[in-house]
Amino acid sequence: MIVTTSFDPSIEVVSKAGRLAEAYGGRFVPRRKYSLEHLRKNNKDSALLLVTREEIRYYEDDHPAAFFHPSMALVRVKRMLRGEIDLLVEASGAASGDVIVDCTAGLASDSIVFSFAVGAQGSVTAVESEAIPAMLIQEGLALYESEVAELNEAMRRISVIKQHHLAYLQQLSAKSVDVVYFDPMFRNPIEESQAISHLRRNANDEAVTLDSIEEAKRVARKSIVLKENRDSKEFARLGFEHVLRSTTKTTYGVIRLC
Repeated sequence: MIVTTSFDPSIEVVSKAGRLAEAYGGRFVPRRKYSLEHLRKNNKDSALLLVTREEIRYYEDDHPAAFFHPSMALVRVKRMLRGEIDLLVEASGAASGDVIVDCTAGLASDSIVFSFAVGAQGSVTAVESEAIPAMLIQEGLALYESEVAELNEAMRRISVIKQHHLAYLQQLSAKSVDVVYFDPMFRNPIEESQAISHLRRNANDEAVTLDSIEEAKRVARKSIVLKENRDSKEFARLGFEHVLRSTTKTTYGVIRLC
């Protein structure tokens, strides 16, 4: 993977590009006046990470760029600021001060909503097994600036872990978190943002396993939540007896532990 910068980068941007190249096994190539296409062709590498002051973008082959964006989290946090109820927060029972593990972070939209809900006294860990999505959310959560201060604060509080969620759950102590969340919808969504659709080729498309659910039961105090298609058989397969009624195409299954 080539790592380069925008044109005429600052010292800080060059330093960041060098750090990312080292951290993710890439090779830093100065941008100079070259196009991205020229850099990829000249260096015989189809994967390129573009670092700018505001964001990072990942290019591979002829696909459009993959990048971080809070997506619907921005809309949902605005609604919550107006006093509206978020269905995921309500389903999970998440409250101020809670500890949340998002096992399938994707681009961390749900992690952001959870982080806003649990506040500065709580914590959210976004677990992502794949290197490119993990990198994009790690950097994006730290860099992205919206017009909503509360959203920015929620993003900065999230911890990103690059690891398979089963291995991560196995490391946790019993009853050490409040909510464990799974959203395998990322591998087969009904609707998706441009940022997510371009990232799909780098995503982990495996289904949630019974082993993961058993580990979630061991570590969670309040609930385990699964997002799926409304009529999905995954709820029954994984033991989610309580499935919320929904007029939309997706819904949440909940295993309540208290």
